[in-house]
Amino acid sequence: MNKIDYLIVSSTIDFSTDMVCYRLLEDNEKFYRLNRDEFLKHKIVVDLQNEVMIISIDGEEYEAQFEHLKGIFFRAPVFLRTQSKKELSVQEQLERNQWSSFLRNLIVFKNANWINNPVSTYRAENKIFQLCIAKEYGLEVPVTYISNCTDFNLESDKKYIVKSLDTALFYDMENNKEMFTYSNVVSGSELNEYDLTSAPIFIQEFLNPKIDCRVTYVQGKLFPVKILQNGKGLYGDWRMRKEELEYIPFQLPTYVENAIHKLMKKLELNFGGIDLAIVSGEYYFIEVNPTGEWGWLEVKTGTNISKTIKRALAGDKVC
Repeated sequence: MNKIDYLIVSSTIDFSTDMVCYRLLEDNEKFYRLNRDEFLKHKIVVDLQNEVMIISIDGEEYEAQFEHLKGIFFRAPVFLRTQSKKELSVQEQLERNQWSSFLRNLIVFKNANWINNPVSTYRAENKIFQLCIAKEYGLEVPVTYISNCTDFNLESDKKYIVKSLDTALFYDMENNKEMFTYSNVVSGSELNEYDLTSAPIFIQEFLNPKIDCRVTYVQGKLFPVKILQNGKGLYGDWRMRKEELEYIPFQLPTYVENAIHKLMKKLELNFGGIDLAIVSGEYYFIEVNPTGEWGWLEVKTGTNISKTIKRALAGDKVC
């Protein structure tokens, strides 16, 4: 029986998780990586009487004790977002829903250092909730509407950012391709022509010119970078071309740092990828992603995000 101190919940292809696992191996830590796309290869028993979870695979057994597991790196969604390439059978629907519930029930490891606890992730992934708290703690937020109509004060000649209220992943069966929604710049006149009644969307004032910032937060330690192209800010959504851009570490103003600390404490998050925009010297809060990507940032900037996450999982002070 292999007793483990750390549980990693992720998927087979996840670069950020690879980096955390490397740090654990580097320090000879005892851990197991449970990939969501490989659940069916495992036999898992949660023994409530003995307060232990046993994971079996390929003749090996790994034991995680409720009271003594040190840390859980939880790189998994709490909402079922991914759309299938085909209609799911009853069996597939059952598997999908029950494994999702299983992951949420891992909160029985109450003494573990979580990044992040799924209960906190569930609350924090709500964009309206995030914006209200950010505003409460003194961060500027863009003028924002959430609606399934345009029966309010949209200016025809003004630009707006339109995005999904929640992360939207789809599969187009007709064209056999996966789709992901990015933020789009749309004029008020275009919006007024759309029929939005089928679903609410997120409409914000278009901040331009701006400089995008990404702040990776790990248990109180901040890794802020400015995102530039040829030394300048970008028009629209930087994520559509993130590999082509420059990521420049910099120091946030103290009042912004303090507001971020309060925000993350309120959201009960030990980790988050926070998007900000600088407009005429003012810092605007855009959103925080509790399971945000950061691996490419460590490679581009040389920052030690993975090592900081490992220390946080161990319960060590990181700042």
